[in-house]
Amino acid sequence: MTAPVRRLIKPTTPRTVHLLNLRALAAPVHAEATTEADFVRLAALCPTVRHIVSQPCTIKLGDREFTPDYRVECHSGTVSYWEVKLESRFDKYRSLFNEAAVHLHAQGARFYAISDASLRRRDQHKFAELLHRYGKGQPPDAVLDRVLAEVRAHPHGYPIEQLAVRALVPPELIYHLLAHRRLTFKNRISASDLLVLPEQLEKTDDLLLSSWLDVSAWRTDAGTGARAAGREVGP
Repeated sequence: MTAPVRRLIKPTTPRTVHLLNLRALAAPVHAEATTEADFVRLAALCPTVRHIVSQPCTIKLGDREFTPDYRVECHSGTVSYWEVKLESRFDKYRSLFNEAAVHLHAQGARFYAISDASLRRRDQHKFAELLHRYGKGQPPDAVLDRVLAEVRAHPHGYPIEQLAVRALVPPELIYHLLAHRRLTFKNRISASDLLVLPEQLEKTDDLLLSSWLDVSAWRTDAGTGARAAGREVGP
C-alpha cells in the first residue's frame, strides 16, 4: 500500500467536497459525494468506531490500482476498508472488489462495498443527519445523567419515545446523546429501534457497523457469481 492520496477537487470541478466535522470523531472527514457523506454520518454514530480516514491508501493489484473510499478504525484495534458505490455500478467493479478483498484479507482487514441503496434504506441516512444536527448543543449534565441512568436500568433496550416520556425530556435531547454516542442503537439506526448504553452492546468492532447497515464483508471467494447488488455477499 502507498501513502494517503486524498486531494481536494479543484474549484472548477462540478462536484462538492463535504468536510464533515462530527462531534463523535476526533478529526474531520472528507466526502466527495452525498453517498459518501451519508456513509460517514452513519458510521460516526457507531460507538465501536474510533477513526474514519478518507482515501487512506492506494493498493496495487497486479497491473491495477485501487483506492478505498474509507478506512474505519475501531477502538478494539480492528481495521476495515469501505467502498461506497452506486448500486448500478457494482457489476463494473466486481472483479476489482474481489482482488481488493483478497489483498486486504491477507493484511488482516475486512473489505466492504456498500451501495447507495443500502445506505439509504429506511431513510436511515436522513435520521443520521438529524441526530448529528442535535449533537451541537450542550444540555445540562444533570439532565443527561438522568436519561442515562434510566437506560442503564433497562439493559434490554428502551424505545426513544418511551424514554423521553419517562425521563421527562424532549426527543431532541436523546438525539444529542445518540450523536455523542453516550446512547446507541441496539439493532440498527432507526427511530423505532431500542436504545442501550454502548457498554451494553456485544459486538466490539466493525461487525457492529456492518450489522447496522445490513452488509457483510466482501467474500474473498465471491467470484463472478456474487450477488449483483454486491452488498450481501458475506458468509
